[in-house]
Amino acid sequence: MTTRLLLVRHGDRYDYANLEAWRTRCQRQGLEPSDPPLSALGHQQARETAAALELYRPDVLLCSPYLRVLQTVQPLAHACSQRICVDDALAEFRHDPALISISRLAVFPEIDESYDPMLRLTEAGPESEEDYFRRLLLLAREVTRRYTGQTVALFSHAASVALVGALTGCELVCDAGTFAPCGIYSLVTDDAGATWRVESRGDTNQPHVTRNVPSTYAWGFCHSRSSKRIEATWQSALRLGPTDAHQAKAPEDARWDGVPALPTARASVRRACAVVATGALAAVGLRFILRAAAAGRGTRP
Repeated sequence: MTTRLLLVRHGDRYDYANLEAWRTRCQRQGLEPSDPPLSALGHQQARETAAALELYRPDVLLCSPYLRVLQTVQPLAHACSQRICVDDALAEFRHDPALISISRLAVFPEIDESYDPMLRLTEAGPESEEDYFRRLLLLAREVTRRYTGQTVALFSHAASVALVGALTGCELVCDAGTFAPCGIYSLVTDDAGATWRVESRGDTNQPHVTRNVPSTYAWGFCHSRSSKRIEATWQSALRLGPTDAHQAKAPEDARWDGVPALPTARASVRRACAVVATGALAAVGLRFILRAAAAGRGTRP
């Protein structure tokens, strides 16, 4: 039984070629600088990539929660009439869930709201490099367990090239290669994930993408400023193994009045208000009980 993973990087970013314009817009409108949309070229690349991926007839579309990645998978979702499954396991390198608003997911009708993610990060603050590598090890394990015998398209970021290393057993993460904008890594297993082979590489986006610009280029961990530290971190992650998905996910009972626990200041305020409101109601109830008891004794509390 063959399982195929199609790992795809997002298209050209708007901010790389329009840095000052994007910074100004973020300052004026309170946007998150690390979550830019695609450029016009990025949208073109996404449409061209959808045409190439449609030939594989993917069964599942998994996606990072970042805007540029959602915009990259959207054309394929339309072409294949598939829902988009958003999963933190595919989020950006050193992802900080507090900075990426999940409220905008509501404006993407293609998103499958019933999807149970492999990983749901809830702690505010950027994850460590080691935690990033460990969640990719988790992704490598869980995507095989969930989707044996299927073709799965995974839309992510350049750093997710480390997933290729996790699946194929690279001792050095730099050996996993580089990842072009809208590049496609096709990985195949015929033995339920015991061994994986790279069928085609994503270090180039040719021939399906017709135009590129220098600002968004094929990136890999070989371009890191401290490759020695990155390799040491990779080795440490391999020793520790995958992230504990149960610790990373929000507890099922981490809810207040039906509102999921969100890693944002707004959610904290909502939970705090709920606690205050509940305390106030409890106080009112206590006073009522005391008055009733006092009335029965002929006295006031």
